[in-house]
Formats: sequence, C-alpha cells, structure tokens
Amino acid sequence: LFRPERFLPGEREALDRFQFIPFGAGPRICIGLRFAMLEAVIVLTTLLRSVKLDWPQRQAVNPVQRVTLRPEPGLRMIRS
Repeated sequence: LFRPERFLPGEREALDRFQFIPFGAGPRICIGLRFAMLEAVIVLTTLLRSVKLDWPQRQAVNPVQRVTLRPEPGLRMIRS
C-alpha cells in the first residue's frame, strides 16, 4: 500500500530503513529498474533544458549520506 504521507517530516523517522524499496532487492529485483532510471535521467535533462535555475542563498552545503546523497541543510533554488 502506497501512503505518501509516511514520508512527511516526523513520520519519515519512524520508517524502518528497508520498509520502502521501490524496485526491490536481491534475486527478485525489478526487471524494469535500469529502464526506469534511464527514463528518469532523460525526463530530468529534458526539463532542465527549458528551465534556468539560480541559487540565491550561497550557504555552505554539506553532503549527507542516507539512502541517497543529500545536501544539508537543503538546496533551495529559484527559477530565473
């Protein structure tokens, strides 16, 4: 069951580390994983071609390792 509200701040910390693995893991990993990742890169590059982003608050950004690498305290961008 997909419940997006479980990823909100305060709820996210209660999740088990392996509770949400969208493509599975191990020998039964999703056969569409590589296609989905490739498609995501294509969609992202297509979107970024049409948008110019600016970083107005030039604060220091520290990478934090979680499931993915994330900037801490976040990276607020504006469309310019």
